[in-house]
Amino acid sequence: MSPASLAAERTALAWRRTAIAAMVIAVLFLNHAATSGWRASAIGPIGAAVTLTALAGICYSRNRSLHEGRFGYGARVIAATVVAVVAVACVAAVVGFTYPGL
Repeated sequence: MSPASLAAERTALAWRRTAIAAMVIAVLFLNHAATSGWRASAIGPIGAAVTLTALAGICYSRNRSLHEGRFGYGARVIAATVVAVVAVACVAAVVGFTYPGL
């Protein structure tokens, strides 16, 4: 294996780890929405869970494309990931300030 292929493999594994982390956090947001009683205030956590599920799909797609040797469109995926993570972090901050005991 060449160093370039090892770098691509490490990057692919990083995208896979990001997908797994996004799914775990999406489940935590859904758990928060369920335990808070599915009120109107649960729209934020549900939206965050949907965003993270979409992010997991994007990350999985990027992982598969790197495994198949297609290295293009990385900048768009990275930009979409940054936007999704910042949006979800804002929702988490609002939930944390609104429900500090949870």
